Amino acid sequence: MCRRDHRRNGIPKKFKKEILRQTEELSREPITPAERKKRADLREQLIFTIDGADAKDLDDAISVEKDDAGWKLGVHIADVSHYVKEGSLVDEEAKQRGTSVYFADRVIPMLPEALSNGCCSLNAGEEKLAFSCFMTLDRKGNLRGYRFQKSVICSKVRGVYDEVNQVLEGCAAERLKEKYRPVLASLQAGQELAQLLEAKGRRRGTMDFESSEARFFLDQNGACVDILPRSQGLSEKMIEQFMILANQAAALYAKSLEIPFVYRVHEDPDPERLNTLQQLAAGLGLRARRIQEGVRSADLSDLLRQAEGTPAQNIINHQVLRTLAKARYDNKPLGHFGLNLDDYCHFTSPIRRYPDTAIHRILTGVAEGITVDRLQKKYQDFSREVAVLSSACELRAQRAERQAEKCYMAEYMRRHLGETFDGIVSGATVRGIFVQLANSVEGFVGVEDFPDCEFQFDGLLTHTDVRSGRRLTVGDPMKVQVAAADVATGRIDFTPAE
Repeated sequence: MCRRDHRRNGIPKKFKKEILRQTEELSREPITPAERKKRADLREQLIFTIDGADAKDLDDAISVEKDDAGWKLGVHIADVSHYVKEGSLVDEEAKQRGTSVYFADRVIPMLPEALSNGCCSLNAGEEKLAFSCFMTLDRKGNLRGYRFQKSVICSKVRGVYDEVNQVLEGCAAERLKEKYRPVLASLQAGQELAQLLEAKGRRRGTMDFESSEARFFLDQNGACVDILPRSQGLSEKMIEQFMILANQAAALYAKSLEIPFVYRVHEDPDPERLNTLQQLAAGLGLRARRIQEGVRSADLSDLLRQAEGTPAQNIINHQVLRTLAKARYDNKPLGHFGLNLDDYCHFTSPIRRYPDTAIHRILTGVAEGITVDRLQKKYQDFSREVAVLSSACELRAQRAERQAEKCYMAEYMRRHLGETFDGIVSGATVRGIFVQLANSVEGFVGVEDFPDCEFQFDGLLTHTDVRSGRRLTVGDPMKVQVAAADVATGRIDFTPAE
């Protein structure tokens, strides 16, 4: 049932034959000497990628060098817009898809594999076309300059997050030490810079959520056999910081030129939801006086830090996410609340996000010397259309991914019917409570499952039994038994086990 969620949410899966034919032809096009002459030749530079072990669409590579003045950071992004020409069948299909959709067992790509996993992917040892962002930072990690240039690169190492984490933590096997020896100095310089950037973000008020995402493990038949919390190591944090910085630089550049653009925006939280969050946080014993209309991202970051490492952590994370507005795309720079930045965009993932491809196309026009007036005429309506359509496509993809995750969780818990687990009360409604397990699985316990109790609900946090005074409050530990799991809907039901 989990495999049908792309159909249920209207996500196209197969590409038309003509599109596949065109992309196969594109993927076989050689990089000509004339094309190389137009670009910065970075093939001899120490550039490398770091991605998940199973990733095939490698759209970002980095180069890092530390000197007496600070750092020189290069973020080199697959030049998808070179292959996907404006108005082509491939371009129109990518625009309608908007984004790649990721499930535990497969990816529904925005672009056909001949591009996404082939000529656009920055595979190690292969000459590739890129769009590079060169940044200089001082010794405190402040961005002092940036420039954008088309390039040709050759990645030296295909890094894997888990492996790089072992190298940076000093616990790598000899085989891994040898693999990463050519880029070890770059990794160490990059880690130092990333830690500076992360600290600057915290001081700025960037919201840092401790991930509560799940990682699904499937057997050879595609059935979910285990679920573990997804963790973020040193290398994941490093790449995240570098991509945020490149995205910020692209937005700053576009705004300074006053050209049409597609910005990533995140508006202020809804006041009513802030009030709910304030009551919840206060009920859990957290300092929440500043959680009100006009709240700063720094105030919400402080709340997240208070909850970190406590039973309330996942509950507060979840409620803060519900309180925030949904990030979206817009052709105006409306700011990004969560990152506490005035200007932000998505530049770094054109293989899997159409807005990135769109702004690459606009920045290519800048590099080619097209005047601002001509860019306005050419891309003003385009940037507005892309922002609206891509925001809708992103929501569609998120719905499909989340529903599939629920189905996988139900499939896994169906294997454990009748078994007992420790959990935490993660939510409450008039009908009952939600309990979340350590592996992030959440199930429902109805008030009718407490036959000897007569509960009254306070409307937010707590059910109180009017007979015994027993309280069921969000944040309380609770032992539950798996009663039912419906794979088709993703619903999981628990019963009390104590």
